[in-house]
Amino acid sequence: MKALDEFLPRYEFAERHRVSVAAPPERVDEALRELTLADVPVVRALFALRGLPRRGRVLEVIAGLGRVVEDVPGEGVVFAVRGQFWRVRGGDDGSAAAEAVGDFRVGAGVLSTETRVHVEDPTARRRFARYWLVVRPFSGLIRMLVLRAAKRRAEAAA
Repeated sequence: MKALDEFLPRYEFAERHRVSVAAPPERVDEALRELTLADVPVVRALFALRGLPRRGRVLEVIAGLGRVVEDVPGEGVVFAVRGQFWRVRGGDDGSAAAEAVGDFRVGAGVLSTETRVHVEDPTARRRFARYWLVVRPFSGLIRMLVLRAAKRRAEAAA
């Protein structure tokens, strides 16, 4: 799988999370891909607050926010999205926006996620920084809960 640098080499905001998993990488990848919002109720509730679907597979809901730029079975998936996330309805009206990439990667004994955000325009960057100050703890919580749920699923089947 390509490094995130291939998709977004310059960024001002980032977060990374990882968990150790006692299961073969193929099983971890399968567990991640099978994970549904019903498996992570707190994530489902947080998604609902943002007006996102409350049902479905976690990775499919995330993919619906933007696009999948790389998907390598057994290794992971990379998503990309562009928008004005600081606006109530998000979206992208064509003016200054943020570009974000995020991944879920499977390695030997590890499941990880990284999110990067680049905002070219200084005014938009300040707006995003204020938004990120509020949202980042919940963003991190979502990612950690997804990683832990996938870990539980993978280890239960191993």
